[in-house]
Amino acid sequence: MSPDPTTNPVFDRLFDEAVPALLAGEHRRDEPPVDGGRWPVSVVAVPDPPARDAMAELMAEALVHAGPGHFETGRPDASHLTVRALEPYRDAASAADGITGAWITAMEQVGRTSAPVTLRLTGVTLTASGVMVQAEPVDDAPWELMRGLRMALGPLAWFEDQWQERDIWYASILHFAAPVADPAGLVDWGGRHRRSLDHEVTLDAVVLTRFRYYEDGVGRHMAMEPWHATSLTG
Repeated sequence: MSPDPTTNPVFDRLFDEAVPALLAGEHRRDEPPVDGGRWPVSVVAVPDPPARDAMAELMAEALVHAGPGHFETGRPDASHLTVRALEPYRDAASAADGITGAWITAMEQVGRTSAPVTLRLTGVTLTASGVMVQAEPVDDAPWELMRGLRMALGPLAWFEDQWQERDIWYASILHFAAPVADPAGLVDWGGRHRRSLDHEVTLDAVVLTRFRYYEDGVGRHMAMEPWHATSLTG
């Protein structure tokens, strides 16, 4: 298959960097969240049901090679695309916190000025920390949504301001949190699924959510606990 000129080259770089790490058993491994760590309160977008079903199917296929013990973030109650993370993880974070109202005010401002945005899900890439579904903007609107939220948040955007701006849209369907059972098989599967999807998804709302760790003896995942949804009506 010839290269797709609309594909973000960052996905290719992530795949190329992931392969040797996976084959050497040197992939990163997630841990249940702790205060100050990953999985913060975030503004996310939730894909439509057909997209969530496709992600869950891909996650199940990836798990055949990854094996048990990983965070199953392609599950329907976990599937999302992050627009902006807002703070380090706090176990005590609550929708009743004073700062929550300020976050919601910024989201409502963005909702009044931003129309729904469209992304094209094209396939998967591997990273040193997991498996992602690639999401390609069909125009500049998704990037404008990100920039608009950053401006509306003002000083409350401080957390992500510590790093380079996001340069890809994606949904993580698996976070490595254990040894990968069949690294070569996972690499082969990932390579064959780089262009396995052709699904346009329209995101018409952004959601303020926290994440909670769940382990049920069968699987492990970080489920969303939505606090507030804002429609994109601009």
